[in-house]
Amino acid sequence: MASGVARCVAPGQSSPAEASLQRRNVRGLTRGIEVSRTIAMNDGNKLPVVFCPLQKVHICVNTRKLTSECGIIVRGLAPLQHESWTKIPEHHRSALLERVKDKFVVDTTVPFIRKFLNDNMVSRFTNHRNKMVKHFKSFKTIEEARLKPFKNVTQDSWNYLCGWFSGDTFQKRSRAGSNNRSKVEYNHCGGSLLFAVHRELAEQVKLVYMQTFYDTHTRMVKNQDGEDEVQWISEKARLTYERMVELYDQGIAEGSQPPEELAIYNEVTGAKRLKRQRPPSISSSEFHDLIENLNEKIQSQDDLILKYQEEIKEMKDENQKMKDDNDAFKQEMLNRWGISPPLSSNLHNPPQE
Repeated sequence: MASGVARCVAPGQSSPAEASLQRRNVRGLTRGIEVSRTIAMNDGNKLPVVFCPLQKVHICVNTRKLTSECGIIVRGLAPLQHESWTKIPEHHRSALLERVKDKFVVDTTVPFIRKFLNDNMVSRFTNHRNKMVKHFKSFKTIEEARLKPFKNVTQDSWNYLCGWFSGDTFQKRSRAGSNNRSKVEYNHCGGSLLFAVHRELAEQVKLVYMQTFYDTHTRMVKNQDGEDEVQWISEKARLTYERMVELYDQGIAEGSQPPEELAIYNEVTGAKRLKRQRPPSISSSEFHDLIENLNEKIQSQDDLILKYQEEIKEMKDENQKMKDDNDAFKQEMLNRWGISPPLSSNLHNPPQE
C-alpha cells in the first residue's frame, strides 16, 4: 500500500509533475568540474594547450576547456565597476590572463596567444554583462532592481551597474545596438560553432555552403500529429535557400559545368569573402609532423645554447690563464730586480702614533 501526502492543485494550475515536464532543461554556468577531473586523472599536472606558431591558431583538444576557464575567471574575478572591458586597468586584465596558468600550460608572453586569451575574455565579459542587463530590465523601476542584485554580484557593484544601465550613455548605446540588430533580416540556429566548422562537418556533402545554410537555419519540431517536420527560422531564410537552389539548378541546365556554389552563396546572401580566412584544419599526421618539426627546432636551439656556453667557458678559462701568466711574469720581474711588492694594507692604513 502506497503512502504519501496528497497535494491539492487549484483549477487551472499545473501539477508539480507537469511543471517539471514543461520546464525547459538548459545547461547552467560552467563550473570547471571537467577541468578539475581531468587534472586529477593526469596526476595533478596542468593541461597543455598547443598553438601552431605558423598559422597562429590552437591545435589542441584542451582549447575548449581553456575558453570555458576564461569564462569562469571573468565571471568570478573581473571587476564590474567599469563601463567595458577596455576600461578595466591594464594590470587587472593582465592578472586575469595570468590566472589561466593555474590549470593550463600556456605561454602568455607570446603575442598571438595573449591576444587569443584576451579576445576570449572580452567575449565572456560581454556575455556576462548582457545577462545582467537582461536581469536589470526585468524590473519596472531602478529602486526595485537595486533590491535584487544579479547572482554572485556584490551590492556595491550592482548599485554601480544599475546606475550605469539607467544612464544616458548606456541607453544611447543600447538603442544603437537594437537598431543595428533590427536590420538583420534573419538569424540562425546553428549554435556557437563557427560556420567554417559547420562546413568542415558537412565536407562530405556535394553542396557544402547550401547544406550548411540549411542546417543552421532549420530545426526539427513536432507537428500536431506528433510527427517531426522541418521548420525554418524565418520565411526570409527559406526564400534565400530556395533562391540559391534555383540559381544552381538554372546554371546546370544552361551549361555543361555546374556553377560555382560559393559565388551563388555570396550573391544571394550578400556575404563577402573575408580578407582573413579561418585557416584549414590539419590532420593528425600533419599535427605529429608539426610537433616533430618543432621538437627538432627546440633541440637545435638547445644544442646551439650548449655550444655557446662551452665557448664562453673556454674564453673565461683562457682569460684566467692570461691573468695568471701576467701575475707570474710580474712576480718573476720583481724577484729578478730584488724589489719587494708593496703592501696594500700599509698604503691604505698608515700606522697610528
